[in-house]
Amino acid sequence: MTCQEARLLLTEELAGNRGGSSESHEHLAVCPACAAEAEQVRTIWLRLADVPEPEPRPGMSTRFYAALDAYQQGMREQRSGFWRWWPSRPVWQVAVSMGCLAAGLVTGTLMTGRSAPASSKEIAELHKEMTGMRQMVTLSLLQQQSASERLRGVTWSYRAEPSDMEVLGALLRTVSSDSNVDVRLAAVEALRNFGDSPVARRGLQNALLKQESPLVQIAITDALTELRDKSAAPTLKRLLEVPNLDPNVRRRANEALAAL
Repeated sequence: MTCQEARLLLTEELAGNRGGSSESHEHLAVCPACAAEAEQVRTIWLRLADVPEPEPRPGMSTRFYAALDAYQQGMREQRSGFWRWWPSRPVWQVAVSMGCLAAGLVTGTLMTGRSAPASSKEIAELHKEMTGMRQMVTLSLLQQQSASERLRGVTWSYRAEPSDMEVLGALLRTVSSDSNVDVRLAAVEALRNFGDSPVARRGLQNALLKQESPLVQIAITDALTELRDKSAAPTLKRLLEVPNLDPNVRRRANEALAAL
């Protein structure tokens, strides 16, 4: 038995997790260092046993149950009435708040429009508010730890403007580095809406060579083919040079090169 094993057995014996071990006692008999350490540990345990248990202060039980009753009452009130429908996730709370704000602006515009037509400036401000809300929700969801929440973020990206570079950048980062294959596939499809952007096309090309999933490789290859991006030809040729490339990916890349 080694010194480390003997110390572990001694700790378990003192903690009451197991009875005495003859092997550990034999080791302590022939190992002065472990015997000295064992005696020191036993002394510490005995001193700990002499430490008196702290007594609760007067009134602690009453205060605890009063706080518990107040908490339960608050939870009942929160689940009743209007707050029963209020989302618990902060990102959806922001989305609902912005939606209510947009609805209020639309209602106000319609109400004032009966007496005077809304100015182009007011309409532009409303459009800007809605665009900002969509962008904020999309970016927030794409940063969530849950894959399902990130998928929702990809869905929200369809509502973004094709010129929204922040959403475009977030989608490209998702395609390149997201840990979930389904999220990456969804992001590739969403990037088709940004197909007119050279940044999107270059980003898809860069992401293609970083992929290990054949499904994502095929999805990006199909997207570049659909976009008729002839500049993707060198990237596809580099992909074909990858050792042990999936046969389906190789076939699709050759078809894409022929089409381009």
